[in-house]
Amino acid sequence: MKKYDMNFDTFLKEFKEHVSKLGFKNSIQKDYILKILYHSGEHLTAEEITFSVKKEYNIDVGIATVYRTMKFLEEMNIVESLDVGDGVKRYELTLSLHHDHLVCTSCSKIIEFSDELIESRQIKIANINNFHLKDHVMTIYGLCESCQ
Repeated sequence: MKKYDMNFDTFLKEFKEHVSKLGFKNSIQKDYILKILYHSGEHLTAEEITFSVKKEYNIDVGIATVYRTMKFLEEMNIVESLDVGDGVKRYELTLSLHHDHLVCTSCSKIIEFSDELIESRQIKIANINNFHLKDHVMTIYGLCESCQ
């Protein structure tokens, strides 16, 4: 499970203030979608988010609402999506430190990792090529230990 620098209530309060300042409206559905993402240690699909909100909080939310909310949250850089190669987007909050992913091509298991050597090599490669690095995504595909 991911640990963030702030508790959920603080995160939600800051999110609502930010959204209001930008002139957007908040909704109870957004609150619970964020709560599911915040407390999940997984990369969740829109369907999984919808199911979890209904099951855990008894909030009526439709799949279309979840897709619209996820698009909005991506545009706000609150969440990012990951496609493991099966055409299905999985979502996670962007509150944790940068990390990359290992994806099992058999069972779709996602393993997060950080490696300072890889990070420094990417910066060095960008500098050698006179390239201003803003962000990167690294996804390594293979077979997890269970599927080997």
